[in-house]
Amino acid sequence: MNRISFSELIGPIFAVLLMLFVFVCMSCSAMSDFSEAGDPEPENGEIKIYCTNASRDALHWENHKLESFYINDIVDEICEYLLDKPKEKSYIKAIPDGVEILSCDIGTDGQLVIDFSAGYLDMDNITEALCRAAVVKTFCQINSIKYVEFNVDGLPLTIKDIPAGLMSADDFVDNSTGKTGFDQNVKVTVYLTDEEGKMLKESILKVYIDGTKPMEEIVLEELIAGPLDSQPQLRNTINSKTKIRSVRSYDGICYVDFSEEFMSKPLYVKDEVAIYSVVNTLCELPGVTKVKITVAGTERKYLGNVALNEYLSYKPELITIEKAGESTGDN
Repeated sequence: MNRISFSELIGPIFAVLLMLFVFVCMSCSAMSDFSEAGDPEPENGEIKIYCTNASRDALHWENHKLESFYINDIVDEICEYLLDKPKEKSYIKAIPDGVEILSCDIGTDGQLVIDFSAGYLDMDNITEALCRAAVVKTFCQINSIKYVEFNVDGLPLTIKDIPAGLMSADDFVDNSTGKTGFDQNVKVTVYLTDEEGKMLKESILKVYIDGTKPMEEIVLEELIAGPLDSQPQLRNTINSKTKIRSVRSYDGICYVDFSEEFMSKPLYVKDEVAIYSVVNTLCELPGVTKVKITVAGTERKYLGNVALNEYLSYKPELITIEKAGESTGDN
């Protein structure tokens, strides 16, 4: 009734033009609000189906109301949404073309195991990280699903040779605003020492990874950085000015090349403690059984009185039983 009266009052042509103008203004306003406020929160039983922006550097979501009632049907429905193109044209699905979901198995302890096709392994690091985050965060909205585990062609997914294992929504930092990159929380172990410098002490840290840096490099960076402010009882084992020139693992051996500063360890640290803080830290990573250390691209025979020109293995007898505890990796 209002539209008809309005048209009759100012004329049909002008009314149509005015309505189009108002619609365009409202659309522009909505787009502005969207970019500032992020994606709208779900309402009335909806859940978030996570996706990414076109540049694949941030998570977004679209809201969908589930039609299924039983858990197996709900999982199938969510899989269809995740594999389908988002309605918003500026978004793309987190699971790329060429990657299929082969099966979904629901355990009794809130565990969902998803088996992907081999195409999953063709993703680059950032695309894979965002895909994993999108899938886990989407499914963990369902009350009966607490954890998600990924397989690829029936084998457990590994990230930098480390099993991805059970993942929950809390394992992923929400970057839906597009202001930060993708991160995942992981726990790592580094070996520091105390003020006497005679033994190693285990320190469990929580660090953030983005899938673009090897875990070997991450743990060595934490080792070089030394203890956190919350760990006053611990001390550095190697020179804090040491640089990692290169690090790689092959066939169970981790090869690390340090800068020349590595040879100038803190005076209070025993030679053996300095060397095996590196060795034991790296050997905590899955698949690493031995470590080969070089300095400035060359093999050195000794650090002090300890041989450095050999393949070195984990040395548990240097570790004190007392643990330094767990903390975040922010110095």
